[in-house]
Amino acid sequence: MKINHITEAVKILIFAATVFITCILVTLGFQAAETAKEISGSAISSMAEINSDLKDSDIKKYDKTEVYGSDVVNFIKKYLGDYSVTETAPVYVLVKTSLAENTYTNGVYISDIRNFSNAMYIKPTAVFTGEVIKNANDVIVGINFIQI
Repeated sequence: MKINHITEAVKILIFAATVFITCILVTLGFQAAETAKEISGSAISSMAEINSDLKDSDIKKYDKTEVYGSDVVNFIKKYLGDYSVTETAPVYVLVKTSLAENTYTNGVYISDIRNFSNAMYIKPTAVFTGEVIKNANDVIVGINFIQI
């Protein structure tokens, strides 16, 4: 027959140590979960910023660069072409040629910029300098193309 030599006091001490270690592990688990929550929040905000930068990268490439008139026309078609007379695009395009200065906010005048007899005509071989315009919140609101 086996005799148990552990007294009641030792059993209580072992139980108390077990409860104490369990409490420590649960506390560490909650701290790890809180840290993971903070890390995921910062990762989500970083990903949103990267997404915004990627979205604007097509427009940012025109900043302080020389482009041909055909690129300006393509830009207007791409970013303003889907907007009708009653709509306004999120960005405007200002085109300053040697003959005129026009601001485009929708795709209404796309046929006019290709018609050489119109005052809004953009010569495909003309060279323009692009300038991206941002508001106080660093959001792109427009782009200026000025003929050189």
